[in-house]
Amino acid sequence: MLVASLDTATLTLSCALCELSRGEVRLIAERTEHAAAKPGPQGPTGGHGGRLPGALMDLLAATGRKLSDIEGYAIGLGPGSFTGLRIGLATWKGLAYATRRPIAGASSLAAMASAAAAGAGEGSTIVPLLDAKKGEVYAGFYRVAPGGVIEPAAPEAALSPSALVARLSALAAEGARPATLGAGLDAYRDALAGTPRLAGAVATPPAVEVARLAARALEGADYDAARLFALEPHYVRPSEAELKFPHGFVAGSKIGS
Repeated sequence: MLVASLDTATLTLSCALCELSRGEVRLIAERTEHAAAKPGPQGPTGGHGGRLPGALMDLLAATGRKLSDIEGYAIGLGPGSFTGLRIGLATWKGLAYATRRPIAGASSLAAMASAAAAGAGEGSTIVPLLDAKKGEVYAGFYRVAPGGVIEPAAPEAALSPSALVARLSALAAEGARPATLGAGLDAYRDALAGTPRLAGAVATPPAVEVARLAARALEGADYDAARLFALEPHYVRPSEAELKFPHGFVAGSKIGS
């Protein structure tokens, strides 16, 4: 089963073509691109919106395949950039809808943990971190089970660096052996300087790991419109619009207020 996988939770776009067979995922080709934090002279098309679906089409061309050859789609659901997640999910859902292919999502933080599991060791707790802005990090907590399988140890959360340090200390006191990784460490370098880190780990979510996490839901699945339409990003915390308009936008409301 040929699967197209994508993650756009951060400024780094990760796209991959994978072969899924009997639960095993083999990487065929991948592409990683980093967008600028602010649009350049070319305008907003310099971000993920300007790279999709072109990144996928380039991979298909490089491997001698066509869009119709794709049999399933895997997508990172975040948490991460609200705009990036919406762009990635909308693109993949549109392609899945147009070609009547199954689609499944997976946590972007879990994808980072999955990539790091082999280096962390059985029994340890992997804590992937991404910059959540506003003085917080998105944090996941995953225990490495036998066979390198990751299992959720606690819900994903948006935490201040001090709250994260306290959580890590509590995990260590329980014998959980926490190890952090990810771009969130660099975003709050000073505040998180003393946290245990996993050397050589990924900084952002890899699309191939999203495919591995989504494999069980995709293999043998048929196109399901209801499942496709129900698929949504996992933001962890409310958006600005939800905070400003908790009861929805009504006529006469001032967006800037």
